[in-house]
Amino acid sequence: MERLTMQQLCSFVTDDKKYSDKFVLLKAGDIMTLVKYYMIGYRILLLVGRGEVDVTVNGRSYRLVEHDYLDILDGTLCRFSSVSSDAELYCMIVTMDFLVDSLRDVVPGPSNYLFKVVMNPIMRMNSADASVMWRQMRMLDGAMSETTHYYRAEMIKLYFKSFILEFGNILFHEQGWQIPEQSLAKRDLLMSDFMNLVWEHFKEKREVSFYAKELCVSAKHLSRVVKSATGYTPHEIISREVMGLAMQLLRNEGIMVQQISDILHFADQAAFSKFFKKYMNMSPSEYRRNF
Repeated sequence: MERLTMQQLCSFVTDDKKYSDKFVLLKAGDIMTLVKYYMIGYRILLLVGRGEVDVTVNGRSYRLVEHDYLDILDGTLCRFSSVSSDAELYCMIVTMDFLVDSLRDVVPGPSNYLFKVVMNPIMRMNSADASVMWRQMRMLDGAMSETTHYYRAEMIKLYFKSFILEFGNILFHEQGWQIPEQSLAKRDLLMSDFMNLVWEHFKEKREVSFYAKELCVSAKHLSRVVKSATGYTPHEIISREVMGLAMQLLRNEGIMVQQISDILHFADQAAFSKFFKKYMNMSPSEYRRNF
């Protein structure tokens, strides 16, 4: 089975379903064209309005039904298996760059949300909340279809941000929001604990040995489990979190590069620049000028 990159996906779809090579919006019929691929390296957000969708996430099979919301983090392996003939859905496939650009200076939900997603990527909405989110999707779909609109890029980002903020509002208000029952293997629990630690400590701790010690496992075992579950090493996952925050901070021109280096606990600005250039093939200053 072949991996589907974001660039390949964008080459498959028509202009009214994509923005640059950073954002794609698909419907039920489009999903069936993806069943022969596995997907990893970008965020996948899917809302089911009607029908059923079968998906495999890190080797576990799930069935999505009406009002189910799927959130796949970019380090997670995903594959669609089938879509019922009566299905209605929207599926957003998003790069980290697009997320950072659209949601700058916004906290899009409770701090424990990503932890819950690692535990179980499917959440079940009530009909009222699902209706709100479906309405947001329709507005985003409308912006996508206007391929000649002068402000199309800005409208897409605006409606995507609106969708995420409405979703965050639901999370903050619906404390009893239902998460479908799903038994967890030891591997899943270790992954959940690891990701929770990463989100808590990634600014200060980048050594895999620190996380292994906190989890009471060997670094070798942790690396094996994380690589098997996500396709990435623990170091790569930690680095992606560091890069995501670095890019967000660099978009705020009121923060100096040296300050960002300090926030991320690098020894000095040179060490931060070397780290950043390794992943982006440009210095932090060049990134700031270009974006």
